[in-house]
Amino acid sequence: MTDTILLAGATGMLGSRIAHHLLALPKARVRMLVRGSVSKTEVLKPLVDSGAELIEGDLNDAASLDRATRGVDVIVSSVQGGPEVILDGQVALAKAGKANGVRRMLPSDYALDLFKATPGEHAMFDMRAQADAQIAEIGLEQVNILQGAFMDMFLPGHGAIDADAGTISFFGDGELPIEVTSVEDTARMIARVALDRDVKPGKFAFAGERISFRQAGEIVARITDRPIRPMSMGSETDLRAAMANASSEKKVMLAYLLYMTNGQTALTDLQNDRYPDLRFERFADFIARSLPIAAHA
Repeated sequence: MTDTILLAGATGMLGSRIAHHLLALPKARVRMLVRGSVSKTEVLKPLVDSGAELIEGDLNDAASLDRATRGVDVIVSSVQGGPEVILDGQVALAKAGKANGVRRMLPSDYALDLFKATPGEHAMFDMRAQADAQIAEIGLEQVNILQGAFMDMFLPGHGAIDADAGTISFFGDGELPIEVTSVEDTARMIARVALDRDVKPGKFAFAGERISFRQAGEIVARITDRPIRPMSMGSETDLRAAMANASSEKKVMLAYLLYMTNGQTALTDLQNDRYPDLRFERFADFIARSLPIAAHA
């Protein structure tokens, strides 16, 4: 049985890889909702050449959402942005889908377990949880993909590791294991779940590996043959104090660190073994593969 999948956010880092993996599956017809201003971009050309259909539209244009969702079985969202995108836009897309008989939606969650977060502590988690709740009220079935953090956060220049200073920074003692997954494996799993009619609605969690900040630093040091010194920036109390005085943008980044420090949003009931042919990339392999790219970024 072939399903038509509508993908929103296909020009993004994750979205383009989801499209790639969907197109590699024989039971998927892929339709991509894209703004007219980006419909001719290079990132879309290989996807269209591989058989994807383009529908020009916008999340705030009801007519285009109606057009895009006709004949669709599953909506996959990988959009990023503020409330107008994550909340208003996704809910509008879900309403159009429900009206046109879409079976289910995979909202743009893709994180640690945002449903365990304390309301008001993490703006991005709050938005996603609110969107998911409103989609549920519409009556559209949803599967909430949770893969932890992306492994990219441990690449030099992407946050935790300062290659020039030779440090990896964290709050707390840096010993708590965190669920991490590569973008590629996340996209591969999303594509499989989107076509799997037997996946139950609700949380669908998986992870490439569980690894602590200290372990990540040791692996990067071994692969680069350069020392990486663990450096604690303070306790959870210090982190919460920094959040209280931070700008809105900075507070979001600190909120991610908060949940990586206290483990409140850790993933449980991982479904790594659902598709036996899928093998997740280990962190050491990801670092060895990605460091040459990071060095020239």
